[in-house]
Amino acid sequence: MTHITAKLRILATTDLHMNLSGFDYACDAPGGTTGLAGLSTMVTAARAEARSQGRSSVLLDNGDFLQGTALADWQSELGTAPEHPLIRIFNAMGYDAIGLGNHDLDYGTGYLADVISQLDAPTVSTNLSSGIIAGLHPHILLKTSIETSQGTAPLTIGILSALPVETAIWNTSQLPSGTRIHDPVVSLGTAAKKLRQDGAELIIALAHMGITPSETQKITGNSGATALAQVPDIDVVIAGHTHQRYPLTPITGTSPITAAPIVMPGHYASDLGVIDLDLVQTSGGIWHIGQYTSALWPNTGTVTPDPTTIRLSTPAHQATRAYLAEPVAEIGFDLHSYFGMVRPTDTLALAARSKAIEVKQGLAGCGFEHLPILATATTRTVGERSGPSNYIHIPQGPVLRRHLANFAPATNRICALQITGSMLRNWLEHSACVYNQLSPDTPDQQLRDERNPSFIFDTIYGLDYVIDPSRPIGERITSLMHAGAPVTADQQFIIATNHFRAAGGGGYTDLNLPAPLFQSDMTPVQAIVQAMQRDDLAEWVNITPWQLNCGGTFKAVFESSPTAARYFSQISALSPEILGHTETGFDRIQITL
Repeated sequence: MTHITAKLRILATTDLHMNLSGFDYACDAPGGTTGLAGLSTMVTAARAEARSQGRSSVLLDNGDFLQGTALADWQSELGTAPEHPLIRIFNAMGYDAIGLGNHDLDYGTGYLADVISQLDAPTVSTNLSSGIIAGLHPHILLKTSIETSQGTAPLTIGILSALPVETAIWNTSQLPSGTRIHDPVVSLGTAAKKLRQDGAELIIALAHMGITPSETQKITGNSGATALAQVPDIDVVIAGHTHQRYPLTPITGTSPITAAPIVMPGHYASDLGVIDLDLVQTSGGIWHIGQYTSALWPNTGTVTPDPTTIRLSTPAHQATRAYLAEPVAEIGFDLHSYFGMVRPTDTLALAARSKAIEVKQGLAGCGFEHLPILATATTRTVGERSGPSNYIHIPQGPVLRRHLANFAPATNRICALQITGSMLRNWLEHSACVYNQLSPDTPDQQLRDERNPSFIFDTIYGLDYVIDPSRPIGERITSLMHAGAPVTADQQFIIATNHFRAAGGGGYTDLNLPAPLFQSDMTPVQAIVQAMQRDDLAEWVNITPWQLNCGGTFKAVFESSPTAARYFSQISALSPEILGHTETGFDRIQITL
């Protein structure tokens, strides 16, 4: 018997984070890619190639499209009217369906609902409590057509979408009370069965989760997509959230990590995910995947930006640049984050001081004046996957708004908690998991454990403490002092932080932190601007709450921008030495602890 065959191309984007043109707003210069404008050109080429091969195609996005650049923050203040650039671009590109990412909730459910209402493509989230966001679909049936070996035929594709379960924690301030993010495997498994009953011939899961297998079998944002690929009724998985790329080389046939075809197209429009399916229809009329190829098409800096995308984004782009060019303060020295993982930097002191000022004012007269105020600062702009330009660097002189753009997401509101010394120690121990366990006399060992992103790492000002990376995780804080005395387990403090951390974001849920005493309407950057305008910055420099100390002579290597060498005098006690360069443009710097 001759089976009917057909070919389908699935095009996927993920974690675009409003990177429309690849522009670096903090540096006020083009970035390493052409952003969504480059991807749009690639989508056009991929569709044309598919047609030449007799393939139909669908275009899907896997979430975290709405937040992530200064342009996104600026646009959120304006709202979606009269026109949101991303809405117009998505509609022009002809997306077929869009999944929801956790950061798409950052500006609030009302704002997101407005965006959804103006998108031509349906927006899907399967495991979010129903009715939370107007216009959001739990799943959809996408009706399309394909060219088969016997002519054109209809094809019904079921689309599901999964948020990380931690979203209810990360976005607790933006979601209505009682919102639940249901188990993605259970939710999508149930929905997939329903879609099959309703006529879905192929089911695609937009999994806004990573593909790293979970050792504990706990499905998290870092390790959920792989589990979804094992759900019987799910045929294809688009992964995301962790900003990783998969596969690094094209896979034809069977993936080494899943039975189902899977792709993870990086972040910030770095890649276009392409899955080519060869479909076979049995005598019962059921389509099966016969062969497939999963690949990434990198969006290099040589890709010509799509003119339509550039035209649609230019008004918002220029308005954002103009806003960010406004001076807000003046400093008499350089501020930078080049050494944020090896010593507390002045940028961290600035961020922490501004939080402390806002919390002190917010709690005035509330009966907490007797408690010392501590403040956190999160190490987040230190290169990593975003490359050697991803550092804060504010030169001596006028401070422009763009200089502050990467200090913190605009949605992370400042808040205050009352915590104990025991909680404080656990907080710092969790932060210290960003380091590998070092060994003596081991050459070329990496300081950083890249499995744990830098935004986990908090510096807490108002304390003096030692981090020993040679010790096991959970035992690395070897000294913890406040006002010259050891911190006791039941000692009480006020800590100024942000609502993301207060809600347990970044893996802090095990601390069982109390509810905030106070939450400001002010963003961290707004607080920084006010603090810089009111305070003598000279009082903030050279404050070092912590130091790395292994109790012996340990050498370790970290990566930083080539510009960091100008400031080696600031870490002279660590005997920095440049060992060479990475393929991605970082300097490899050896230090002695």
